[in-house]
Amino acid sequence: MTHLKFVGTGEAEGLVKEVYEAMSQGAAGQVPPLMQTLSLNPEGLAGFEKFYHAISAGGSTLGRRREEMIATAVSAWNGCWY
Repeated sequence: MTHLKFVGTGEAEGLVKEVYEAMSQGAAGQVPPLMQTLSLNPEGLAGFEKFYHAISAGGSTLGRRREEMIATAVSAWNGCWY
C-alpha cells in the first residue's frame, strides 16, 4: 500500500485551508482524499479545484445530478471505491 504525505483537514492553514473549506461546502461535506494529496502544492490544489468546478460539479450542461450519476456508474464499472 502506498502512503502519501498530505495536509489533513484539521491541520490546514492559509490557501490549503481556504480550498478545503470551499470543497467541504459540497454535497459530501468533506474533502476527498484524492484532493488532499495535492495539499503539498497549495497553488496546484487551488488550480485543480477551480478546474474541477469549471468542467464538473454542475458546471457542465449535464447538471450536477447527471454528472454524479455518470461518475458513480464509471467508478463502479472500473471497480473504484472513490
